[in-house]
Amino acid sequence: MTGGADAVAAADAWILDRLDRTDGSDRLDRLDRTGTRGETATPSAEPTESGPRAAGRGGRPGRPATKVRRTGIEPVTKRHSPRRPPAGPGAHVWPGLDESFARHAARLAHTPQGRELTRALVLRDGVAQRPRPLGPPLCLRSGLRPELDAFLAAYHRMIETILSAYDHDPRLRRVLTVPEPLREEVAAARDHRVHLMRLDLLPHPDGRLRVLETNANCPAGLTAAGRGRAAWRVLLTRQGVALPAPLPADVPTWTGSWLADLALRHTGVRPRSVALLCPQGANRNEINDYEAGLTAIGIRVVHADPRDLRTDPGGTTVVDGEPIAHAYAKISTRDLLRMGVDAMPYLRAVRKRSLFVQNGLRGRFLGDNKLCLAVLSDPLFAGLFGAADHRRVGPAVPWSRNISLCDGAVLRAVGRDRERYVLKHPLDTRGRGVVIGRESPDAAWTGAVEHAFEFGWLVQEYVPAPRAPATPNGSGRRHDLALGAVDGRLVSAFARTGHDARLNVARSGRLHPVYL
Repeated sequence: MTGGADAVAAADAWILDRLDRTDGSDRLDRLDRTGTRGETATPSAEPTESGPRAAGRGGRPGRPATKVRRTGIEPVTKRHSPRRPPAGPGAHVWPGLDESFARHAARLAHTPQGRELTRALVLRDGVAQRPRPLGPPLCLRSGLRPELDAFLAAYHRMIETILSAYDHDPRLRRVLTVPEPLREEVAAARDHRVHLMRLDLLPHPDGRLRVLETNANCPAGLTAAGRGRAAWRVLLTRQGVALPAPLPADVPTWTGSWLADLALRHTGVRPRSVALLCPQGANRNEINDYEAGLTAIGIRVVHADPRDLRTDPGGTTVVDGEPIAHAYAKISTRDLLRMGVDAMPYLRAVRKRSLFVQNGLRGRFLGDNKLCLAVLSDPLFAGLFGAADHRRVGPAVPWSRNISLCDGAVLRAVGRDRERYVLKHPLDTRGRGVVIGRESPDAAWTGAVEHAFEFGWLVQEYVPAPRAPATPNGSGRRHDLALGAVDGRLVSAFARTGHDARLNVARSGRLHPVYL
């Protein structure tokens, strides 16, 4: 697996180099001459002023198809035309947030009690576990919770449908690319469940939401948001503020109870001990929370580097000679690739089900894969999903494709109209591996499109972020919304605010607990 680690390092260096360079404007011409890459491409509609183009469907590129089937999927429309690019971030306010609550919480944060809470409530982030203070809480308007519950459940079913169909649908295997060192293990795996996920959303001016990505590996922020909601609840209720009912993650022992209950449901055994797997020197977000939650409910915790796992002659997974059957894995794909062959005992133990971890292998490398949005966005895959789920989720998915499977007309549009598009590495995290067209010089964007085409990245319609609540227009601060779920049921929620286009706590974002 050393090739995977080299590829990660090379991709990082390449992006930094491209964003500093100013030459290379002829690269798209070469792509146009070569056409699509690899196997037969999934027909892909390029967003234009008049709707989806007919490229790949019998029409001439640049002209609308004679008949466009309505599927609930919303392609980029006139609102996103080259003449009228999408509005910039912070240009609109999402009506789903309670602005009066946000203003009240912001004022309360400047009182002595509020300042004390702000000092105490932090998210420990990254390798160094740097303390990042949480922002004041936010609250969604009443009546949104049932709609979000239904949306989250439908989205979860659709992601698990993709995992189940991966074996027998060759179209999915073309779109959902997996790094070569992991491909064999993922193909041999038979797990089809996403136990824990976080859905990252951008509120839209029309009042609805747009899906940015799915985090189905080891999503962070859910427990910190729960701590924040529980702590602020005490102060807010003293002030006479009526709040929605607590969410599951607001309970201090939630990190232990959900994992133990999950293991019992899926393995038939309630664990007596759980390994917390995290590579040495890697991001340890929420590892301490899981240790505290598991210990509080009487489950012994074993800390281990996944490279230390072994399989004994009887097929049992062991670490330092101790049998391990259940684990919480805090392992990013980037770190896993860097481990090389040392990760194979861990991968095989999960695949053979001698070790139970949240989301298994397919949940992590397929469910967490940003290219799932290319599947959810493309009308050609609509038949995979339940009609009701597709109608509910489809309009919230921005136009998204695996750029390697796009034809020349789409590639030209992506290269020409950079303000309308974003490129994303399929399996990177913490805001890395994202190139935003409107923030890139022309030549750097051209090179980024070529690189994304070569390595099968996601190309997605640019969606502007709304203005953060309780901030003046023109302040430049914006926000998103993140929903956490266990087996498709809402357990936590937070928003991130900041000035950076990539609203990630690892960058400049600040996490705010959300009541709903």
